[in-house]
Amino acid sequence: MQRRFNEVTIVRFLVNDFSGHPFQITLSRELARRGHHVLHLYFADNVSTPKGNTEAGKLSSGNLAIEGLHVSMKFSKHSVRTRRRADVAYGRAVAEKISSFNPDIVLSANMPLDAQDIAQKAAMKEDAKFVFWFQEVYCSAVRFVLGRKLRVLSGLAGAYYERLERGLLKKSDGVVCIAPQFAKLATDWGVEPSRVFTIENWSALDDVSPMDKDNEWSRAHGVDRKFCFMYSGTLGMKHRPELLLALARYLETIDNACLIVVAEGPGADWLSKNAQTVHKDVLTLLPYQPHNKISEVMGASDVLIALLDSEAGAFAVPSKVLSYFCAGRPLILAAPRSNHAVTVVERAGAGMVVSPDRSEELVGAAKSLIENPELRARYASNARAYANRSFNIATIADRFLDLFSKI
Repeated sequence: MQRRFNEVTIVRFLVNDFSGHPFQITLSRELARRGHHVLHLYFADNVSTPKGNTEAGKLSSGNLAIEGLHVSMKFSKHSVRTRRRADVAYGRAVAEKISSFNPDIVLSANMPLDAQDIAQKAAMKEDAKFVFWFQEVYCSAVRFVLGRKLRVLSGLAGAYYERLERGLLKKSDGVVCIAPQFAKLATDWGVEPSRVFTIENWSALDDVSPMDKDNEWSRAHGVDRKFCFMYSGTLGMKHRPELLLALARYLETIDNACLIVVAEGPGADWLSKNAQTVHKDVLTLLPYQPHNKISEVMGASDVLIALLDSEAGAFAVPSKVLSYFCAGRPLILAAPRSNHAVTVVERAGAGMVVSPDRSEELVGAAKSLIENPELRARYASNARAYANRSFNIATIADRFLDLFSKI
């Protein structure tokens, strides 16, 4: 299949994003806008992560379909017992779509490895090129999660998934890495360097825009006249909810300040159980908000917060940081220095970076930003400017089309 995909050839793309994140959908829309036929899949039963705009919209050519796939069994992201069975069922559902859609290219992201294995084999059977969008080092995540739940199994499961992950990457026609560290790992694992491409994640500029703090959502939640810190997104095992609790307790000593946590996941459950002594006017816990309200939600904040455990720095990059940039708000990132998100925040000049292992550093950064409106304004301006420079979907799509042509 020798084609220059960035010229006039019309290509059939199957884009599979297990999570249903907003920014992957923007790529599918742009590919379809250019005349390519695109089937975008996501796991509709995975409600533990916030979804993007999953409506296909009105394209004149009608060449974009966005489908949420379901499986016949209960899916629980954090259940060791049932998770793998649901992952396999989702992989089979994707394989069926690959067979019926007959794509030229399959681009697959955020897939559990058991499901990714099934999808890759289906693509090979249909003679489609398979591109592994390397969003997370899955085997390291397994070791991290099981190390806290079932330490006896973490070594065996980690070794199994490392072998599987290495094999899937090596058999892929292309590997899209979201950070240089991931690209180095892929080549260290034996992937041919000519098939490894680094394209950093982005956020959907049209989905999140800077908003006035005094908006309908902030007034409805009583924070339009308060200094508001906010955490928004998944709060899972690789995050540090205890840092948010420490911040909330500090804010109890500050007049007219609060923390809103818009999150779901085990970290949110932990925070709910352990924050009973924090005054309700200081800490508010909310579930995911409607996608069309995200700009207002983030606009209600004065400072946004992102968290990542020090042990998770090698295998995950928190994409919420990029959504925060679009909102045009300063941020505090508590993450290990080795994590690529730290590089991005410092490159953009968009906020303060602190250790995830020292709650006093987070509290100190919060205090500094409360007391320094000029610094907040500079970080906020830098954040949106970086988003405007770096998140142009036409430029990003050009890069993907170029790598597709090379494979």
